[in-house]
Amino acid sequence: MIRINLLPGSRAKGATQKSDIRQQVVVAIGLLILTAGVCLYYSGVLDRRIESLQTSKQEKQKQLAVLQEKLKLVQDYEQRKKLLEDKNRVIDQLERSRYGPVRVLDHVSQSLEPVKLWLVRLSLKDNAVEIEGRALTNDDVVEFVNNLRRTEYFTNVRLIESRAGLEAKTNVFQFKLNMMLKG
Repeated sequence: MIRINLLPGSRAKGATQKSDIRQQVVVAIGLLILTAGVCLYYSGVLDRRIESLQTSKQEKQKQLAVLQEKLKLVQDYEQRKKLLEDKNRVIDQLERSRYGPVRVLDHVSQSLEPVKLWLVRLSLKDNAVEIEGRALTNDDVVEFVNNLRRTEYFTNVRLIESRAGLEAKTNVFQFKLNMMLKG
């Protein structure tokens, strides 16, 4: 009897295994080539993005340098402005204080006109004025205080002390008074 083997034999198995391995190798090589292509493309995209970001960074650094120079100029300007304002303030204060004592003496001397008294001490601190003096009569002291109160230059004129005394064998009245300059 003749036998027919319908089952695949060892030859058929070897041929199909070789063709399967070849197909797998081709697919693997194809996947490797595809993966390498995708990686190269993505690497190119990232390189272009890095270049654009570096260019942007350099532009922004240039802008920052320009702005820092401008900021320095503004700060220098503000310092000079503050220094000038301080100098102007000092000049104004000196100007006011220069005329302050002159005006005080002028108004005090105008108040002395009809009375017979003399001043021993006159001090001016900020807006406070203190006067010490001597008069021949107490009425002269009262008249002097009233004259000071009538001026528009002084406020809060107060007679602190008025006492009789003897000076060079003459009876005199020693007085002290305080007042404020009007603002």
